[in-house]
Amino acid sequence: MLQCASVAQCMDIPFKEPWLAARTHRIHHTYRRWGMDCRIKGLSARAWLVVGLLALQAGLVGHAHAEPAADEHELGVTRTVVGILGYTRWPTESPVLRLCVVGSTEYADDLLNGAPQTVGSQRLEVRRVAPVDARALVECEGIYAGQLDEAAWRKLMEQLAGRPLLTISERGELCRIGAMFCLRRRGEGAGFEVSLDSVARSGLRVNPKVLQLARHRTLP
Repeated sequence: MLQCASVAQCMDIPFKEPWLAARTHRIHHTYRRWGMDCRIKGLSARAWLVVGLLALQAGLVGHAHAEPAADEHELGVTRTVVGILGYTRWPTESPVLRLCVVGSTEYADDLLNGAPQTVGSQRLEVRRVAPVDARALVECEGIYAGQLDEAAWRKLMEQLAGRPLLTISERGELCRIGAMFCLRRRGEGAGFEVSLDSVARSGLRVNPKVLQLARHRTLP
């Protein structure tokens, strides 16, 4: 019977068949949020036994499919967006801070599924909202705009005109037509551009320390 005292020891089991050893080595190819994200393909019965032991030690027994780990850029987007929220103050502070994600997005999966539950003393809610859902939009303290074109963005801002609203976009072009912060890839993380004019017009107070979150470009 195959026995091992630790995950590391299991992975060091000498296999006589080189092809099997090579396939089994792929089991720990990625190590992420769950402690283990296994890529398993075409394994023999003996290799499956190793997989079962690894899953048992990692506490993953009962999960038919491990949750895929977010890439580093998505994690960086979450950190940056939550940081921006933390440096922003609204005229009236409510117990719940609602960030609404609008449009198709490239980097918001971790933000939607893995963001912290609180920002300061406020409970954070991140949810998708259709750009035509006026009732839901008026409840948002912040807008995270995905790949909206300029026409859709302008129409969205017309619906929300006059509200103290934090606006963050995945498209840099939107910082030139009203968005406050526009995200951009920086290595494996996320940086941003900031439009000082949009910040000044927003009705919000944004701590200048927000600029310390990442290397950034400041737009007039």
